[in-house]
Amino acid sequence: MADNRSLGRLGEGFAAELLEMDGYTIVERNFFCRAGEIDLICEKEGEICFVEVKTRRSTNFGTPAEAICREKIGRMRRAALFYLQTRQWEQKEISFQVIEIVINQIPNAF
Repeated sequence: MADNRSLGRLGEGFAAELLEMDGYTIVERNFFCRAGEIDLICEKEGEICFVEVKTRRSTNFGTPAEAICREKIGRMRRAALFYLQTRQWEQKEISFQVIEIVINQIPNAF
């Protein structure tokens, strides 16, 4: 596997496919603003969902979701608020999700 950025892009692509299979429409990927960054923004049945995708090669240092600190949560909330204000969404419901992906490659397994 190449670098962490490539691993992250791979995980985000996989997460987007999973969300689409679950009926979500991907509205935006990798939304950046001064407040922070949101990996995926999607919509389903009038609800807008802000998704953080964490991809790791192993769980040796904890699960991917355990890498999300309070500061990251705060930045994500502020970025979501900025996104909603600038897009003037009329949805009544919003949610935040974390999708964690562990890519475990076993070379010469058999």
